[in-house]
Amino acid sequence: MVVSHPLELGETRSPQRSRGRPIPANRRTWWCGALAAVTVLLGVVIPFAPVTVSDPVVSWPQAGKLPSSTAVPLSPPRPLSLEATIPCSALRAVGTGDVLRTVPAGADPQGGLTISAGGGRVSVLANGVAAFAEPIPAGPCAYRVAATATGLEVSRGGHRVAQVPGAQVPEVSVLSTAAAGLPESAGLGVTLHTDDRYSSTPADLKTALLVAHLAALAATLVLAGRIWGPVRMPRPRPRWVDLVVGAVAASWVLLGPLGYDDAWYALMSRNAAESGFLGNYVYMFNVTENPFVLSQYLMQFWGGLGEFSLWWLRLLPLAYGLLTWVLLRVLLATTLGRAAEHRWVPWALGLAFLSWWLPYGMSLRPEPLILCLTAATTLLAELARRRESIPAAAAATLVAALGLSCSPSGLVAWAPLVPALPWLWRWLRDRTWKSRAAAGLTLVAAGTALVPVGFADATFGDVLEATKVHRWYYGSFAWYEEWRHIDSLMAGPWALRLPVLMALAVGLLVALGRGRRTAPGTLRWLMLSSAVTTALAMAFLALSPTKWVVHFGALAAPAIVLLTTALLRSPLPRTTGVVVSTGATGVMIAVAAAGFSGPNIWKPFSDRGQSFGNHLPAAPSKIELNMTAPHVGDVFLRDAKLWVALALAVAGFGLWRRRRHLGVLLRPERGVLLATALLLVTGMVAVFACAPLRQAPGWTVGGGGFEHALSGTGDLAHHVQVLADADARPPEPAEPAVVRGDFATAAPLPVPPSSPGRVWHSNSSTPTGRGELVTGWYPVPATGDATHVTVPVLGDRLSAHRLSVRADTPTGVVDLPLSREAAPGPSGPLGPDDALGSRHWQELAVALPQRVRAVRVVVEQHGSWLAVGQPRLTRLRPVTSVTEGEVVFADQISAVLWPDVDQAAVADGITTPPTVRLSAAEHIDPGVLSNSTFTDWGGNFATSTHTATWVRMVSVLPGGPEAPPWGTVDRVLYAAEPLQVDVEHRHEDRAGWTRLPTLAGEDYIGRKYTG
Repeated sequence: MVVSHPLELGETRSPQRSRGRPIPANRRTWWCGALAAVTVLLGVVIPFAPVTVSDPVVSWPQAGKLPSSTAVPLSPPRPLSLEATIPCSALRAVGTGDVLRTVPAGADPQGGLTISAGGGRVSVLANGVAAFAEPIPAGPCAYRVAATATGLEVSRGGHRVAQVPGAQVPEVSVLSTAAAGLPESAGLGVTLHTDDRYSSTPADLKTALLVAHLAALAATLVLAGRIWGPVRMPRPRPRWVDLVVGAVAASWVLLGPLGYDDAWYALMSRNAAESGFLGNYVYMFNVTENPFVLSQYLMQFWGGLGEFSLWWLRLLPLAYGLLTWVLLRVLLATTLGRAAEHRWVPWALGLAFLSWWLPYGMSLRPEPLILCLTAATTLLAELARRRESIPAAAAATLVAALGLSCSPSGLVAWAPLVPALPWLWRWLRDRTWKSRAAAGLTLVAAGTALVPVGFADATFGDVLEATKVHRWYYGSFAWYEEWRHIDSLMAGPWALRLPVLMALAVGLLVALGRGRRTAPGTLRWLMLSSAVTTALAMAFLALSPTKWVVHFGALAAPAIVLLTTALLRSPLPRTTGVVVSTGATGVMIAVAAAGFSGPNIWKPFSDRGQSFGNHLPAAPSKIELNMTAPHVGDVFLRDAKLWVALALAVAGFGLWRRRRHLGVLLRPERGVLLATALLLVTGMVAVFACAPLRQAPGWTVGGGGFEHALSGTGDLAHHVQVLADADARPPEPAEPAVVRGDFATAAPLPVPPSSPGRVWHSNSSTPTGRGELVTGWYPVPATGDATHVTVPVLGDRLSAHRLSVRADTPTGVVDLPLSREAAPGPSGPLGPDDALGSRHWQELAVALPQRVRAVRVVVEQHGSWLAVGQPRLTRLRPVTSVTEGEVVFADQISAVLWPDVDQAAVADGITTPPTVRLSAAEHIDPGVLSNSTFTDWGGNFATSTHTATWVRMVSVLPGGPEAPPWGTVDRVLYAAEPLQVDVEHRHEDRAGWTRLPTLAGEDYIGRKYTG
């Protein structure tokens, strides 16, 4: 037998020195393919591997105590199982009433369990359906009601007496009983397993598989680099533009506008430390966000290092933005070679980068990270194309997979890989089957980088169920409804429109003027390739299930490169005729006019101090809205005549240079594009830098950012004030109140009082719609610190009644109308809010006149009932006097501006009931503000509202010119003290393919599928 030397077979040795005998190249290829195959196999298996899941068990009443009613707001509202024990002695002792309820009477929906006694009979009502009824037996006995995924069963004395197969486990928001405090209630109790299905950790087997996968993936990539060569990148020289871009980007941490979703994503990341997984904190029952969690994992880590304030968290997108800038600089150096060193190239890139990054980049959503990863993918894909490098292509695939792990819109990170397919096909065609297999498996293995991010603490069953829940409870759109993206874009501010419209226009002109084949490495080739990548990214974005304007930030990486090339040279060839060139100029003029016609309105909170027009109306007319578009004096930037004049001036200048044989520096279409981009960047910086100055000394996001950077006190907690009790308290009046009509009722008030003290109400059993209340005179201490009188009122259509405070002054008695303002506005006092309803106390106030001796409340009822609390002397105090030591819910609009409050947690399948609620206002749609309590969307705090009564306090954000209402402060009262239960934390192992009963479906909470 003849043994050939390895080198005779065309194999090579490693150029690096190593101990022992070098591994031949063909053997390294075999090992690379084998490791890649193992990586892929592990990536497929991991989602199905077992996890250890949380199984919280709630027991009521608490050990050693008799049953007493308590609020137990579950989210999801239906536990995985429930078992209730009802002694017959408790049924007899109650006589007539509900011995056990899991939702309060009148709750919507009626999906709970009610066990009642009446007329000597016991009845069981589950999910609105009568499940069982019979006479209560004599002697000692007990009923057991057990509900699981298979149905509901009623037994007595160990014998089943009724069964309802397939019935849902009843909802739970309270555990209440009419037998509270009775000795006969001993033995009454409930045990339930909450639905905490997504709180899991990898079991030992899954942990081992994850470690093995990461090791195999790393070894595969290292070995691929040894076989096919490492990945090397050029290093562009630093320029002044790097300093300018870095400075503008850093200033945007303080000045940039706050987005609608910024607080939403911060809340999800913040709550993950409590819940043990990344879930949707606001609604959809805190369903897991897996596998789209990478950006939130990073935010959770970063927030844990510092705080969950807006400005600290913004350092993350700043880092993503600066890294993106570096990657794009390297990309141009890689693609253009020495031509990238031309002095105007980095400045054009800087203008294009800021055109996109200022409107979209400073966001706590996933798009800034997707932008960064897409830029890295583009660079690696270009390196792979130029050198036909499998390691570079594998690295690009890995980064694209990480982009997809951020959000469904992260699919755009795969767009730069599509143009790489032709060279990859040629490379594979010219290699042996062994090299093909190894290279192909290496690329697929790199794509499994999504698995350890998206499935480390989640399973395949979790992701399937989460996807189903998202589709059921949240409005999603198909790819062919992409027009909704443009619709939301054109309804937004001017600066959000312009970069997208510019990208679309440049892409259109590139398609019209693509001309003959262009050699790689030229500016024209980069323009064509970036146009193709941008088009692919837009197509991939169309697959995203939601269609909001904020998603356009994911497109920025290829669009920035495309805009850069268009700023350096015209998208049309030099030989383009006058007609085509005129049409191209018209397209750019239309883009500028359409973009700058957008309003300069930046909700939430960032509209304070903004330029142009009147920003105060809640529903501005079309004329008022048009006046908020950018303009200088009477010249509006949306005026097409302005842009036509610019185009003609550029064309005339070009003609002048051509006649002198100097060459045309700028064509009209490029001149309009350059002016549009310059105005976009300078306009954004100007309006947001001026806003804090225009609103001073009032609070703004930008002003708060500077204050936070200097002293750490720029958030709302250091600026909002509320009318709270003054140090001086008025003594009780000498004479009683005078009540007439419906106010003479002796019936109890159906809700808790807003504060200690006397309450009068007209909720009569025989209402007439008329009544009168005149309280006694409450003396006002002459040396007190009070500035206002505050009166709590409650009822429907409060504005129909006459509500006033009568003040006794040295000059006589005066009537002062009550309002929900600390001081009357320019249009008079703001009356009570009729939209709040009859479970929402409103504290109305009036400023105390000078030298007032006493005050009394006068109410004339006209229509439906109302309740009135006794007057209190109040003064403005910091809002921290209300939030300190309380469980607070700061909503998904404003939470990042309240970083230090004790945010209510959603964990163990239970929502911690907040005692204070902080909400944005600013004329934002009430439907947006109520996301967390909207039952049909699976609001996590919907069940905690079943027994809640709110108290709307008078609050102000003082200083500066008049601005829209900043928000609201509500104290939250509960009819029953919350969470008086024992919770035992158990754990169990669950296979990765297991799916628990679905939360999606009309029979779960009554929500119909809307698509």
